[in-house]
Parts: sequence; C-alpha cells; structure tokens
Amino acid sequence: MKTVLELTNLEARDYFMEPKNYCTLDLPEYIDFKPVLEYVEKTVGDTAFGSLLENDHVKPRDYEDINHKLLIKKDARYTFRSIQITNPYLYFIIVRLVTDKWKWFELQKRFKEFARPQIEVASIPVVKRDEDKSHKSAGITNWWEQIEQRGITLSLEYTYMFVTDITNCYPSIYTHTIAWAIMGRDKAKANRHCKNELGIALDEYVQEMQYGQTNGIPLGSTLYDFIAEIVLGYADMLLADKLKEKGVDDYKILRYRDDYKVFCNNKNDLDKIAFELQEVLAGLNFQLNAKKTLMTEDLVQNIIKPDKMTYMTSSPLYKKKNKKIYSLASSLRQEALYIHQFGKAYPNSGTMPKLLNIFSSRLRKSTLPMKDEDRQVMIAILTEVALGSPKVYGLVLHLISYLVDKMEDAEVRTRVVNAVYNKFTRMPIIGEIQIWMQHITFNTQDGITYSEPLCKIVAGEKDVKLWNMEWLKDEYKKDFPQTEICNDEARAKINSVIGIDEVTLFDVYK
Repeated sequence: MKTVLELTNLEARDYFMEPKNYCTLDLPEYIDFKPVLEYVEKTVGDTAFGSLLENDHVKPRDYEDINHKLLIKKDARYTFRSIQITNPYLYFIIVRLVTDKWKWFELQKRFKEFARPQIEVASIPVVKRDEDKSHKSAGITNWWEQIEQRGITLSLEYTYMFVTDITNCYPSIYTHTIAWAIMGRDKAKANRHCKNELGIALDEYVQEMQYGQTNGIPLGSTLYDFIAEIVLGYADMLLADKLKEKGVDDYKILRYRDDYKVFCNNKNDLDKIAFELQEVLAGLNFQLNAKKTLMTEDLVQNIIKPDKMTYMTSSPLYKKKNKKIYSLASSLRQEALYIHQFGKAYPNSGTMPKLLNIFSSRLRKSTLPMKDEDRQVMIAILTEVALGSPKVYGLVLHLISYLVDKMEDAEVRTRVVNAVYNKFTRMPIIGEIQIWMQHITFNTQDGITYSEPLCKIVAGEKDVKLWNMEWLKDEYKKDFPQTEICNDEARAKINSVIGIDEVTLFDVYK
C-alpha cells in the first residue's frame, strides 16, 4: 500500500488538502470543507505568512479559539478527546511549508534515515487504492495487514512479546521535538531562531494555532498524524541506535502510531528494550501507559484484540455462508440485545462497528412486520449501546433514524426523537451527537435547538464563529465562504434517515 511519502510534493499537497484528510471526523455528507480549503489555497497562494496579518503587532497565538474544537467521548467513562478542525489559513500555511519541493525532499530523506530493519512502521498515512472506500479505510486495512497479520507471522520466529502504548500521545508532543526530529536535537537548539528551517517553522506554526503553547499538537487531521510520525520516527531511530550500542539486535518491533509490539527471544534483552524505550520516550516528553503494558509468551492471544478474539472463539452472532450472512438469534430484537451485551463487555471495541454494520443490513432488508412498540424497544437498546461505545455514535444514530422513520404515528416519532436527544444531553459534551441528531430532526418541528457552531451553519444562522480570524487582514476575511461548509444542494435533500454510507468506512454487507 502506497504511503504519502511515495508521492511527489505536489501530489502530497493535494492529498493533505483533501477535505477528508483535513478533518478525519465522520460528518454528515452535507458538511463539506472543500469550498473553504479551495478559497484559502487560491487566495493565499504564495503570500508570506507575515503578509496575512492585520498588523505587525498581532499574531494568531495572541488569540484563543484559533481552531474549532469538538470534545468527543473517548470511552464509556468521563474521558474525552479534543478533536480540532484546524483554522484553514494556518492549515494551508503548514501544508504549503511541508510540501515545498525541497522541504518535502528533506522530509522524505529524513524518514529514510529514521528507518531501521528491526522496526516496522505501519502508521505513515496511506493513499487509498481503487478498491478502498477512503484513505481512512485504507489505513485500517493497512493496520490489519501490517500489525495484526504480520504480528501473527512473527509469533513463529519469537518467543516473547512486550506490548505497550503512549499515554495521551498527541497532547503530550512537545512542539520543539518536531525540530529535534527533523534536524537533530543539538542543531535544532543551536538554530532555534532560524525561521527558514523546516523544523523550526513547523514548531512555530503549531504554537500559533494553540495560544503559544508548546505542549500538544491537534488531533483530527491526517496532516498532524504525519507530523506525529516525524517525532515517533525519530524515537524509533534513537531506540534502535541505543539498542545497537548495547549489543541487542535480535528483536522486531511493530509500531502503529503510539502502539508498540516488541518481539524477542531473550527475556533479558526484552527487559533492556522495554527500559530503553521508556528512556527514549521520556526524553521526548512521552510516558508509557502502565494499564496497557504487558509482557507475554502467548503471542497470538495478545496480538489479536481481546474483543475480537472473544467474538471469534465464543458463539458469534453472525455466520457467513455462500456470501450470505446468517444470524443465530431468533429475532432482530435479540440481535440488538446481543450487541448491547457485547458492548457492555467490550465498550468502544473495534468489533462493534462490524456487528452494527451487519445488523443495519439485516434490519433494512427485513420484511417481517414490526410494531412501533418493538421499534421503541430496539431504539432504547441501541441508545444504551451508543452511551457505552462512543466510537459507534454515527452507526447507532443511523439505525435509530431508520427505525424512527418507519414509525406510523407522527406524535410517537417526535416523542422518541426527543427522548433519545434528552438521554444524550445528560452527558457533559454532546457536540458530535448534535451534528448527527440535526440530520434526523432538520426537517421536523421538534423544538430542539443546537448549540454546536457547525449545526448553526447547517441551520443557516449568520455570524457563526467557527474559527478566530481577528488576526487576519480584512481582504482575507470579507469573502471567506464559511456558509458554504454546508452544501446547499445536499442540505436540500436532507431527510430524517442517516444513510449507511455516511457512517461506515467499509462497504456494508450485501
């Protein structure tokens, strides 16, 4: 599978400027950042960053809310992750910098210097192939091939495995380490005032969009996944070189972003690798996640994720035969309850989207009669599924929207939609939920109001502040097409049912 590093600088620029790479959060099809990105690229062009500023005394770092932030639930507890839809002007400035002909060549060369034969990296952003639905789905396929399947193969060669990951990776990235990774730490420190250096400039621009802070990079864009790989690739190189100095060379590491699987045949060497990895990462402001760290001799069992292993080895709900999916449950309600219970045992697991995809296909194909009371029961079950597994919000609301649409009584439909919304509003942060609930309620008079700025844009409200633009000259602000983020043609076609293609990365089961 081709990675972004195999593209030319101009191809890489087009890649990063694709709306789905600019914002990797799943959104309804009528929300499209293409007009904004095209306007910024055309308007800014080769204009120097300093020439965009209102005056010499003002910079983006002087203001808060430069990026639009959406807090989404990370798990079933009170743990949240901040997704940022980056200010499009600063985003383009960084893309333009990174994909400059010589700067891009410098990065390609640097990644080759990071490479070590003992460390295999599967998280460089990939380019979708003809058979892939999106770059994002291609990345998941790449993970399956290069981490899970490759890990099982390596179990033939190695006896022990050490598994760990980094705690809060993106929020922990010290922006100065971007320059260290590209230039080397000593050179970066010696040239820290040289703004023409790629690493120094990247460090500065990332700070510009986060109030001058040096801790953390945004989460929610393929561009920042790539920047994270610069720092993590540097860590790979430092680790491998340290281990070589200590005479440790019989090992293999599979890394997908901040997740590590370390294979070795010698326990003492594995202890050394674990220690050196912790030391290298600590030097870059990272900490290992003690809760997700283990050493094991049962390699296959721990390569495959626990939820997936349980589902495969217990009594799977669905069986595939002759390209058809069969359920072991006696009714759709039982299927919903099975998924609910599986979600309780493995909240937010990667198996949940697969189960819900299949359930969606079976529900939409079902010709069995169903009463409104039965639909309400399934909606209640599915709502609880979403509360425990935030990863599947979109899929669950797709299913709820389909069930609601089939209800015969309009008053019942309205009451159920409001009940679902009220259930979700008991959580502190519901921006992501609002976006999808608006899809269901857009053409109904339900009395629900939405505070999320993206929802206000969809509703046609004026003077919505999505990004802080006070630092920009008027000529770059006056015709900025923020309202076009909502595609008028697509908005006119909005109905109460969220399409399955809007919420799934892979083709649904036929």
